Amino acid sequence: MNNVPIGDPIITSPCQRAKSGAARSPVNGFLVISENGFAWRNLAVSPGILITVALDGVREATGIKDKWVRWHDVANIIPKKPGQVQVVLKARKKGAIVLNKKGNYKTKKWKLTINKHKDEKKDHFRERKASFFKIMSEIYNRNRVEIDPPTSDSKM
Repeated sequence: MNNVPIGDPIITSPCQRAKSGAARSPVNGFLVISENGFAWRNLAVSPGILITVALDGVREATGIKDKWVRWHDVANIIPKKPGQVQVVLKARKKGAIVLNKKGNYKTKKWKLTINKHKDEKKDHFRERKASFFKIMSEIYNRNRVEIDPPTSDSKM
């Protein structure tokens, strides 16, 4: 994530990401939300790769599939349950928006579920879960745009 313009993080949390329609189980990762967008970092460990998580998003291992999404590529954020949201993304291929046959955006759906920090107290985690959607949607509403840019540096 060191080559991604995240900016100052507002929310950082261990997180699970599940794709809509995917047969496999959710993948553990680390979520960083800022005014520029949000980044999700896959923490799946291959044999022989050591991965450490830093709050500033510094990567210490190679071969990690980072995801970076600008707010203008988010179509909607839907609350599922406390600590879990479904993010509807506008699909892009090599930076350009992908349209279906009817001329509408193709979309991808990610379900993001925040996890407890190591040594975090249960009460604090409950508060964090309860306010996750509110904070994420406030940041999204503050930074979304009416007209989509023709290209984007989002990596989905």
